[in-house]
Amino acid sequence: MSANIFKIEGQRVDSQDEFARLEEENSWRDLLYYPESFQSANRHPIVFSEKVFERISFKDTDFRNIRFLRCQFKQCLFAGASFSDCEFIDCRFFETNTSKLRVTRCLLDPKDFKNNFDLIDDTNIAIGLYQSLYKNASDEHQPDHSIESLYQMERAKHAHLDSQKKRNVITRREYLKGKIRHWMYDFVTGYGLRPLRVVRLLFIVVGLFSTLNFLFDSLIFGENGSLSFVDSIYFTVVAITTLGFGDIVPITTAGRVFVTFQALLGFVAMSLFLSAIVNIALRSR
Repeated sequence: MSANIFKIEGQRVDSQDEFARLEEENSWRDLLYYPESFQSANRHPIVFSEKVFERISFKDTDFRNIRFLRCQFKQCLFAGASFSDCEFIDCRFFETNTSKLRVTRCLLDPKDFKNNFDLIDDTNIAIGLYQSLYKNASDEHQPDHSIESLYQMERAKHAHLDSQKKRNVITRREYLKGKIRHWMYDFVTGYGLRPLRVVRLLFIVVGLFSTLNFLFDSLIFGENGSLSFVDSIYFTVVAITTLGFGDIVPITTAGRVFVTFQALLGFVAMSLFLSAIVNIALRSR
């Protein structure tokens, strides 16, 4: 599913009124919109509700004061276009070219473009769009949209590695190094934008070490060590959070080394969680 289209064949439209007359069954198809602007004639917005725009060229068109409610845009061309003082509510974009699209003073959810891009072929278009959406969301104090724009931008950069590898721009070593870094950053913290992923990692770490502490309790706590699984979970949480109550302690040298490793890993996980919270707070401003 690629949005990398730059030409659409269809009927030429020379005015906004003419465009309105060409509606058929709540949809417009195969049209080339030539006027420079598409806007309301007064302070009240033009409202499109549950409309379909398919294979429409709005190249370099300036949209102003328009509301789109539950609309769909399929294989449209918005290259060089701009949206100002517009709202998009529950809309969906499919294979639509948004190259150099400018968005200002708008309400537009980045998730509306979830199925729009083939990130390998459309990387530059996707990154440009999400940058514009991020700036708009930041200026309009829309923290959720701002964070989502940043996350989707990072996903597009991740996919860009596949595009570079496909074009032999980077070596296999550079490709693998970048893929591993992106995958780990995304899995662990969602590029610093998904705190719940750090919580997920913390649960994985607690579950893993609780199991290991339970299975190898004699190696950690000596021959007299006999922990129940609940005790193992309790000890692991105490160790990872560095609370150190001291009611259950490792006896053997190997056990102390192993528990030290657990504590360090827990410290890293907690630091990542706090870092993600701070990052989101700063990015949302």
